[in-house]
Amino acid sequence: MATAHALQDWSPHPVEPWPADDTEESILGTDLHQGTITSLRLGLNGAARLSRTPGAPVPWQALTQLLLLGCRHPDGSQYRTYPDVFVYPRAMKRDRGSYVLETDGAPAMIAEVLSQDTYTSDIDLVRGKGYTYALAGVAEYLVVDPTGLYLPEGIRAWRLASQGYVPWEPAADGRHYSTQFPLAFGLNGTLAEIYLADGRRMYQEDEIEEAIVQRDAEIEQRDAEIARLQRLLENR
Repeated sequence: MATAHALQDWSPHPVEPWPADDTEESILGTDLHQGTITSLRLGLNGAARLSRTPGAPVPWQALTQLLLLGCRHPDGSQYRTYPDVFVYPRAMKRDRGSYVLETDGAPAMIAEVLSQDTYTSDIDLVRGKGYTYALAGVAEYLVVDPTGLYLPEGIRAWRLASQGYVPWEPAADGRHYSTQFPLAFGLNGTLAEIYLADGRRMYQEDEIEEAIVQRDAEIEQRDAEIARLQRLLENR
């Protein structure tokens, strides 16, 4: 049976609030770290566009490494965080550099990509980011380690219950299926992947141009075949 991490049962915290505020230096990480963040954002936003009703705004929007204000440390003090990926269940204005819990509400989902500087805070549900996000009301929280250095299973996830976060276990296929959005998260080697409800995988950043070239070639081949058949009909 899943054990919840109760918000009221925290261990004593140090004099200095922890985790430390995010800084530009602490969130950058390696190229793989940034590439994983990009893949998650592109996949999430691409899935939102595919799920959109014609003429309507996107049903959700993923943002990356922008300031989220209103989160708190276990001692109640304010905490400045730049989540690697956070998702609101509606379209958001794209000319903003910060979001505020009090006015914007909590993101429905947050994903943090682990790095050497941040992994201890990211996976700590007692007095780290897991605490602050649960207290803020973030319904789903994932941490992703494409290197396997800090998290052997690659992805670890939780859902919010009345008493705090409880484990969000993967399905038999190894994917984490969201209850907030009709999609799933997976990790294939070092590649973070987003899957639609029908099982289709969203393209990675470096696959998009190749897919367009392949599609154009298939269209050209189809058009050539149509032209050939038309000539056959005309010559009968």
